Amino acid sequence: MTLNLFSTRIKLGLVAILFFSLFSGNVSKWSEAHLTGQNIQVWEDKNDNIQIQFTFMPEKPIIDTFTELMFSIQNLSSGEHIENLTGRVVVTNGQRLFKFENISIPNGHFSVKYLFPDDGTHQVLLRLDRINDVKMLSSFNVFVPHQSPPNILDPFVQPDKMYLTFTVVAIILAASALGILYFKRKK
Repeated sequence: MTLNLFSTRIKLGLVAILFFSLFSGNVSKWSEAHLTGQNIQVWEDKNDNIQIQFTFMPEKPIIDTFTELMFSIQNLSSGEHIENLTGRVVVTNGQRLFKFENISIPNGHFSVKYLFPDDGTHQVLLRLDRINDVKMLSSFNVFVPHQSPPNILDPFVQPDKMYLTFTVVAIILAASALGILYFKRKK
């Protein structure tokens, strides 16, 4: 009986994790195509014939929540992705500094996930190294809006946090439904 109850709890936990991952928005929308969206920043180096596109998701980063920083490196003339690069990304707000080192970029596009610790404008620096020792530097900005602390009594006050509330509600409903089914079967 104890083993059966333990296995049911594991199943409930797995279902809760599944619902959370489906509804939390953690599924990457990254593809091999060029970046699209409203907040794309472009850096061009006409001497080396390179264009770097940069964007981030979500469009309004939330403090202490992962923001995906996405890069696409292309030939400026042809639009083809430039392959076999190595990169380094540095994120700073002028006081703090975080580095992503030795990023392998075999197909001309990549992303990293970063937790912005505070609001304000953050600078994202990208250094690319080619096999023939050409180094390219680019800089992009990410603005993290000021966010008031969460209100536990009224979570719907903050529209940016509503997806989290819906996720929690979905998990509770799923766990309740599974609990009811378990007890009906037991009888």
